[in-house]
Amino acid sequence: MKMMWIVYDVDMEEEVMEALEGAGVKVYTLWERVLGRGSRSEPKFGTHAWPSWNRALMVALEDSEARRLWEALRDLCQRPQGGIHAFLWPLEGMM
Repeated sequence: MKMMWIVYDVDMEEEVMEALEGAGVKVYTLWERVLGRGSRSEPKFGTHAWPSWNRALMVALEDSEARRLWEALRDLCQRPQGGIHAFLWPLEGMM
């Protein structure tokens, strides 16, 4: 099994949800308002000066599902304007 963590600009919600749907992912955990600063974007602090914010998803996946979702997110993650990062690591178990 794999665990995927996806952090993305709130403006990319539709594209990310389409990627999940296209990969057949139906179960995930969503954090609605995630603040921070990335290497390829403006700060996301939800303030007057830096009004935007991110969302984050955590998804536990079978290996084949992880490959499909990774491929579905690849084009979004490689865009020069940034706005999304995905991280993938082994998941030893789930209860």
